[in-house]
Order: sequence, then C-alpha cells, then structure tokens
Amino acid sequence: MRQEISEFLGYVGTERGYSPKTVAAYGYDLGKFSQFADKELGDEWKLEDVDQYAIKAYMQFLANTGYRKANETVSRGRKLATLKSFFGHLTSLGKVKSDPTVLVKMPKTKQKEPSYLTEQEYKRLLRTVRKNATAYFKERDMAIVTMLLGMGLRLSELTALDIGDVNFDDGSVKITRKGGKERILPANDEVMISIQRYLKTRESKSPQSPLLLSKRDRRISNASVWHLVGKYMRQAQIEKDKLSPHTLRHTFATILLRQGENILTIKELLSHRNLRTTERYLHINNEDLKNAVGKISLTA
Repeated sequence: MRQEISEFLGYVGTERGYSPKTVAAYGYDLGKFSQFADKELGDEWKLEDVDQYAIKAYMQFLANTGYRKANETVSRGRKLATLKSFFGHLTSLGKVKSDPTVLVKMPKTKQKEPSYLTEQEYKRLLRTVRKNATAYFKERDMAIVTMLLGMGLRLSELTALDIGDVNFDDGSVKITRKGGKERILPANDEVMISIQRYLKTRESKSPQSPLLLSKRDRRISNASVWHLVGKYMRQAQIEKDKLSPHTLRHTFATILLRQGENILTIKELLSHRNLRTTERYLHINNEDLKNAVGKISLTA
C-alpha cells in the first residue's frame, strides 16, 4: 500500500494542487489506516482485501479507542473522507475493482456555532493590544489583529503575505487562498494605515520580503500568531470556548452581516466555495432576535 499512498499523495499535491499541509494530513491519515489494517487483516494484506466491513471496523476503533484517545465525529469524518478520496482514486485507475468506502456513511456531526466577538469585545481587544504590546512589536501586532478583524483572513493567508502583496494605491491586498489560488481583496483605510505604521518600523521593505516578521526577522509562523491572538484575547478578558485567529475571521463576517451586507458579498469576501459554509458563520443570536422583534410597531 505504501506505493499507492505515495502515488496518491503526488496526485493530490501536483494535479489537484493541494497545499503541502493538506497532503501531509492525507499521508498521516492513510498511514494510520495502514497500521490498523496490518492488525485487522494481517501483515500480508492487499488492497483487494479491504471491504466495507474493514472500513467500518476502523471507524469503530477510532470512535472507541483511537491511537491516543477516542476520536470525535469531526476527526473520524476527516479520516473517512481521506479514505474515500484514496479508494475513489484507485477505483478510477482500475487498481481496485470497487470502492469499499461507498457504503460507509459519513458520521453525523453537530455543527457548533462558531465563536465571535461583540463590538464591545473586539474594540476592547484592540485597546488591549495598543496598551499591552511591547514597544518593538506594537505596530506589528496591531497590524495582525486589524487585518484579521478588518479583512477576515485565514491564518495561513495572513502569514503568507509579502510586502509586495499590499497595494497602497488602490487599497487592496493580494491573498493566496486554499489550493494556491490568488484573490485581490479590498482593505479599508484603517487596515491600510495599520500596515503602513508597521512598515515604518521596518528596515527591509523589498516587495519579496515577508510582510509580518518574527522577533528573529523571519516570516512569522502560524503558531506565533495563534499564540499572540490568544494572549491578547485573554488579557482583554474575553471569555470564549475558543480563542483563536479564526474567531476574528468569524467576527469579520458577523460585523458585515449586522451592517446589512448581502450574504453573497460576504461569501466572496471570505472566499467560500459553497454558500452553506458562509451561512454557518452568519448565525443570529438571541440578542439579535430580541432587537428584531423590538422594532415591530403595532400602533394603530
């Protein structure tokens, strides 16, 4: 199976254009299934030996035990999706007669309402960054939080930016989306000003230089931004189930919704392929419902 996995990873990485991170995740998932099959089917098992019952047994193993701990439905769903892609590809090439995953249903997941910040909370977050950031990193950290809140960028999109991706003439930023696709997104004046202020503190400003640098003057990592955002949110006494950069992306979508923006416009700004993905972000909480009903006038 090692050869088939290697060929599949090459296929999704080159022909499908998946990111190295996604390819690595596929490789990890397939490797774990291979380990399970060694025990379930014997060391000499072949791809033809894998049937729907072997796949279902693997899903049951993940649900009950897992390799470190029992897997949640989201994690099991991702692993099954990987197997479906893998065996579907092998079936199309004629390397297996039938796809053993076809009759295995994806586990049902309960969609959790993503966390977002209220206007009071995100303004408190911005004040906290201004007040608590060290002098050397203050403008950089302000630029990070402002871009996440004001553009709804994904973490990987933010850290991948180069200085040349920012166009100060027309107020736009070139973003590399999932799959390596590029998009030009508008940025408001506050976002552009925060970037300009940060760049004034920089020595190297060549277009090819990373926009956001670490303390070692290298491209800042996803983990560093994750840590920074979580730290400032805790300092701002923001209590959410999850304190992450994605919380600010969802806040961006929520701000647009409350301003009355069209859901299709929000979908384009977030670069969602499916409208249902956008709808998951655009929840309506109890306070919104109360305010909506409060606007109804029944005076004769």
